[in-house]
Amino acid sequence: MLIGRKVGMTRVFDDEGRSIPVTVIKASPCFIIDRRTEERDGYSAYVTGFGEKKEKRVKKPVLGLCKKAGVPPVEVIKEFKVKDTSTFDIGEKIPVSLLQEGDKVSVVGWSKGRGFQGVVKRWGFAGGPASHGSRFGRLPGSAGAGTYPGRVVKGKKFPGRMGNDRITVKNLEVVKLDPEKGLIVVKGSVPGFRKGLVLIKINDNIDIAARKELAKDQAEKSKAEVAKKQTKEKAEVVEEEKEAEETKVKETEKDKKAEKVDKDKAEGKKKEKKEEVKAKEEKKDEDKEAEKAKDKKEKEEKEAGKTEEDKSEEKEKAVKKEEDVKEEKKTEEKTENKEEKEEKKEDDSEKEAQSKEKGDG
Repeated sequence: MLIGRKVGMTRVFDDEGRSIPVTVIKASPCFIIDRRTEERDGYSAYVTGFGEKKEKRVKKPVLGLCKKAGVPPVEVIKEFKVKDTSTFDIGEKIPVSLLQEGDKVSVVGWSKGRGFQGVVKRWGFAGGPASHGSRFGRLPGSAGAGTYPGRVVKGKKFPGRMGNDRITVKNLEVVKLDPEKGLIVVKGSVPGFRKGLVLIKINDNIDIAARKELAKDQAEKSKAEVAKKQTKEKAEVVEEEKEAEETKVKETEKDKKAEKVDKDKAEGKKKEKKEEVKAKEEKKDEDKEAEKAKDKKEKEEKEAGKTEEDKSEEKEKAVKKEEDVKEEKKTEEKTENKEEKEEKKEDDSEKEAQSKEKGDG
C-alpha cells in the first residue's frame, strides 16, 4: 500500500548489543490519487502516487489526475488491491505511522540487471576442470537425452539475461520508524539498487482504520508537542536575543568606555607629546639664545680685547713716534752741532790760514 525508494543498508543494535542488518526505505510523500470500486471497475483498489516532480516533467494524463485529486504532481503511480476502499479519501496523504515497530511487511523490489550471463554466474554451475588438456571450461554441459524424451526439458538452466526481475521478500520486520522524515527501517535486505523503487505491502492482519485513527491522534499529539516545542524555542530564542541584545549593549558600553579610555590615553599621550615637543622647542630656543648670548659675549670680549690691543698698539705707536721724534730731534741737534762744529772748525781753519798768511807776510 506504500511506495518508496531504497535509501541503502546499515545496521542497528538491539538492547542486548547485537548487530542487526537493516534496510532504510523512504516512503513519503504517498498520496491517494484515485480508487477502484466493485460497482464501477469490478475490483477494489487504491491508486497511490509517490514522490514529487516538476509540473513540466509530468505527462498530461498524470497531471490531470493529480489536479483532480488535489495533490502535487507525483513521480510514480501504482495500484494496490484492498478489501475496503472507504478508509482513505482521495487526495489524502498516507502516513508512515500506519506501521509500528515489530510489524511484518512484504517488500517488492526489482533486482539489479546484470545482462546476459553464463551458467556459472547465472546458476552457479561448477564448470569443468581447470587443468591442462581439459576443454570443458565454463560450458553448460549436455542439454538432455537424445532418445527419450528427445527434446530439452522445460526449465533447463541455460545462459541468458540475468537480473531485473520482480522479487517479493515476505515478512520483513519493521525495526524503526521516523514519521517526520518518512523513513521505514526493515530488518534484512531488500532487492534492488540504491534509490531503486520498492512497494511495501501491509499484511492483512493489521487493522488499517484503527491504525489511521491512532496515527491521527499521534500526529495531533506530535503537532501539539511541536507547537509547544516551537513556542518554547521561540521563547528561548527571544530570551537569547534579549540576552544577546543586553550583552551587546553592555559590550557596546564597555567598548565605548574602553574607547573613551583609549581616547583619553591617546589625548594624554598626544598632550604629553605636544608638551615634550614644546619643552624641546623651548629648550632649543633657550639653547639658541644662550648660544647667541655666548657668541655676543665672546664677540664683545673679542672686541674689548681688540680695543685694548689697539689702544696698547696706539700707545706703543705714540711712544714709538715720540721716541722717533726725540731721536730725530737728537739727530737734528747732532747734525746741527756737527755742522756748527764743522763751521766752527772751518772758521778756525780759515782764521788759522789768515793768521798764517799774515805771519808769512
